Amino acid sequence: MPAGQPDNIGTGGGQLTLNVTGTRLSFIGSASNGNQQGTATLVYTDGSTADIDLSFSDWTLGGGGGTLMFGNLVVAKTGYRNEAGGARDPVASYMLATAPVALAPGKQLAAVKLPQNPDIHVFAVASG
Repeated sequence: MPAGQPDNIGTGGGQLTLNVTGTRLSFIGSASNGNQQGTATLVYTDGSTADIDLSFSDWTLGGGGGTLMFGNLVVAKTGYRNEAGGARDPVASYMLATAPVALAPGKQLAAVKLPQNPDIHVFAVASG
């Protein structure tokens, strides 16, 4: 990604179009401004829907004093975060995964309606 370009989706109520036939789904991301809770809606090709939890721990675990929440798993960890002026702040930063959710058996997932919370950031979606 070029400098200054978005590398994630802030979940301000948008929708991700998907074509998934797996059995489980997980989101890779993190939260800003503290731990953030949200509910996403799975939309299947037959028109049926299901609400799921889409919550992330803060990307620095509260500036280094917090713990993982919501069943999140650590995908990656850095030893610092960049400051706006280019300096390094020695606070660990995390990319997290949500606990996998089961998809409806025999159905194809068409989309995910994201929570109305711009402090939840999604970098990727994984299915299996």
